[in-house]
Parts: sequence; structure tokens; C-alpha cells
Amino acid sequence: MITGLLPQDLPTLLTGLAAATCLTAAPACRSRHAILLVQLAAGLFFAAHYLCLGLSGGALANILGSVQTAAAIFATRSAAMNRLGYGLIGLMVILALAFWQGPVTMLSILAMALISLGRMQTDERHLRALVIAGGGFWVIHDVIGQAWIALAADIGALAVGIAALMALTVRVRIEWRPAALPTI
Repeated sequence: MITGLLPQDLPTLLTGLAAATCLTAAPACRSRHAILLVQLAAGLFFAAHYLCLGLSGGALANILGSVQTAAAIFATRSAAMNRLGYGLIGLMVILALAFWQGPVTMLSILAMALISLGRMQTDERHLRALVIAGGGFWVIHDVIGQAWIALAADIGALAVGIAALMALTVRVRIEWRPAALPTI
């Protein structure tokens, strides 16, 4: 039954749904800045969600990811923010290795590193491609960890992200031509 899959208390459920909504909506945004702002909201909601679940490690990772997202927002205007954004990627990897819990940790490291690297890109296509790649690792992580709200959010974000990237890179042109007249 689905009630066994969802958190029972309202704050946990609401923060999880808000995080899932933001994460799924981020790839639909039309600019780098908007994508990053919605990702920032998703990260903060996920931090609150994990705190409600009593998972302080997940909350800390999302807070660190949110700080990195904020640095990425300002990285195009400040060399210090650019260095901070890349430095936080290294810190995320070091912290994940310090709290190693097996192969599932490797999936989260790959996911966070790719997404964080994507956030630092100024080219929107590179940002989207790296976030999609990282999202694939999160899907596998969430299935193994049975994180169902996060899995739904990651699948939604992947679907929307792939559609948005395709819209940027693939152009379809439909022409209607009259049928050829028979030659006599």
C-alpha cells in the first residue's frame, strides 16, 4: 500500500513534495539563472525534508549543495564565487568519502559532482547535459536507498531536463507539399 511508502507526518511530506516539485520544475526554466534559483529552492527543501526524516547527513549534503548553487549563481560576476563553487565540489567529494557507506556513496558522489560541475557552466547546454548525467546516478541511488519521493523527483527532473535539452538542440521542421501531379 502507498501509505507505507510516504512519510506519515505533514512537515516531512510537505517538504519532500516541495523539494520534488522544485527539482522537477528546474529543467523547465529558460535561463541558467532561473534554473539555479529553482535548484537552490529544491536543495533547501530537501535539506528540511531530510532533517524531518532525521537524516542529518542528507541534510548537510543538501545545505552544502545549496551553498554551492548560490556560489554558482554569482560565479559569472565574481572570480571568488567561481573559485568557491569549484572548491565546494571538491569538499563534497571529500565529505562523501569520509562518510563512505559502500557503492551507494559512489553513486551519490558521481551524481553531486556532475550536477555541481554543471551548475558552474555558463553554457546552458553544458549545464543541462551535466545535470541530466548526474540525475541518472541519483535515480540509481534512490532505487537502492528506497528514497521514493526523491526517486519521483529525479525521474521527473530527468524527463523534463531531457525534453528541455532536446528543445534546445533539435529542430523539427514540418512542411506540407502538394502531391505531385501525374505526368502525361
